[in-house]
Amino acid sequence: MPVDGRALARMLVPRRVRNWLRSPRASLRWIGDGVRDALVGPVDFDVRAGWRLACPRAARRAYRAHVDDPEQVAELDAFIATCWAPVRLFDVGAHFGLFSFAALRYGGPGSGAVAVEPSPVATRMLRRVAVANGAADRIEVVRAAAGAGRGRIGMVDVGVQAAGYFITADAAHPATEQSAVPLVTVDALALQFGAPTHLKVDVEGAEEAVLRGALAVLRSAEPPLLFLEFHHGMLRERGGAAPAAAVDLLASLGFVIYDTNGRLWDREELLRRDLVRVMARR
Repeated sequence: MPVDGRALARMLVPRRVRNWLRSPRASLRWIGDGVRDALVGPVDFDVRAGWRLACPRAARRAYRAHVDDPEQVAELDAFIATCWAPVRLFDVGAHFGLFSFAALRYGGPGSGAVAVEPSPVATRMLRRVAVANGAADRIEVVRAAAGAGRGRIGMVDVGVQAAGYFITADAAHPATEQSAVPLVTVDALALQFGAPTHLKVDVEGAEEAVLRGALAVLRSAEPPLLFLEFHHGMLRERGGAAPAAAVDLLASLGFVIYDTNGRLWDREELLRRDLVRVMARR
């Protein structure tokens, strides 16, 4: 009977080690960045004209996508354009928290953010950036995943080549590779921290679950403005939840979906895209 090399590697080599070996260059760069940060401190990064963040080098590398990639540039610019008054952002899938820091910068001194992120690597980095920029008292960092209910969920570490991302575990990930992460709902966070004016969701295919855990907020008299990433291609690959589920849930709640330039999305065109960044308002 032939030996499954990948299965054998999973049995013999811990996931943390495999993550480091998958991309030696990224791993060495991560180590080098950490050493330079320890020796000389954080660096300045110009996110937009007039907006500079002090941050560790690994965070700067992650933030560059919102400077270099046209779609992510448009997404962040669209968000910034809506921060004209005090903002309370729920940043679900915050990673290193760039949208949280944008809410504080452009929403003014009365603004705050609740950054929800399951990865311990990412939450540590987010807190470091908050401290370096004097914003630690304006950002609540919640190390958890958001979903349709409260409890715990199994997640796996993608490694430094993905800057510390966590993804939801599936049948291919044995229990030994999984981390049990607290599961929270947007509605519960709203009861704890106050209702959001803005809700950003970037959760690698779990969009519907997050929205189902936010029904009270979304049905309220003053629902938040939504910024979402729909990972339709990822859902099709997994063969689980239907890509249309989150889109149709929003429609049933009276939300209209736009692209980041304000163009109304056609439902079928939206669903054909593997990854699409949108705005939605009721």
